Amino acid sequence: MKFSRLLVSGFMLGGLLQAQSEKDLIREVQRDVAQLQNQIRQSKDAQDQKNAELEALLKQTLDANSKLVASLGALQQTMTSAVAAQQDKLVQPITSMSTRVDQMSQSFGALQTTMDELTRRLARNDEKLTEILNNVKTLSAPPAAPPPSAAGPGAGTTAGASADVAFQAAERDFRSGQNQLAMDEFRAFIAQFPTSAENAPKAQYYMGVIYDRGQQYEDSVKAYDAVLERYQENPITRDALYGKAVALMKLDRNVEAKKEFTAFIAKYPTDDKVAQARQYLRELSSPARPPLNNGKKRTK
Repeated sequence: MKFSRLLVSGFMLGGLLQAQSEKDLIREVQRDVAQLQNQIRQSKDAQDQKNAELEALLKQTLDANSKLVASLGALQQTMTSAVAAQQDKLVQPITSMSTRVDQMSQSFGALQTTMDELTRRLARNDEKLTEILNNVKTLSAPPAAPPPSAAGPGAGTTAGASADVAFQAAERDFRSGQNQLAMDEFRAFIAQFPTSAENAPKAQYYMGVIYDRGQQYEDSVKAYDAVLERYQENPITRDALYGKAVALMKLDRNVEAKKEFTAFIAKYPTDDKVAQARQYLRELSSPARPPLNNGKKRTK
């Protein structure tokens, strides 16, 4: 009996101890949960604070970018306005200068045309005066007695007068631009008066000029060569040498042209054409010089 009571008391005491232990465990769990909740709350507060700081920093960055964009826009507008104003200041003087240059060019062109016309008129007047003087000399000269033979005393005078008249007629046609007529007259003159010391070289030289006008540069070189080879040194020799060098240059025979220009400069250093001859020599020595005649060599 007493043992049964003790057994029941033991079971009751064990139940009480077990209940007390479960309560303590629950309290510990509740305490741990409260601590965990407190830590979570603290962590959330810290995260919210950091997010607020990041938002403030982002807002400051955006505001700074907006101000920078506005500043750049204002600077670009200012620079555009300044460039436009500078262009307006430069364009007007350049346009005015270009207009003045065009006007001066037109004036010079008109002046050149007038000068060319005056030169042609003076040349025609000179030819007419020469012809009148020759006619007056012919009319005022006493008639010569008929020569006993073709080789008589008056034959040379008559031949000289005829040579002058024939050359003047050919030269007049040459200066007026009647190239073919002048060419035929010069050929006839050389055939009829080959020993005319003054006019025969001129006639041969003028033939070279006419060939040059017609771009028949091979024939032009031959005509100038005839002046240099057939006749002694005379006033037209230097012109023939220079003309030959120019014709060779137009044929792109550069080595020969350089040789002739060099000979011209050495032989006639004070001539007016020396400066141009030196310029041609520099051009001929330039490796970038383009062909003048594109390889075409025109002959009659």
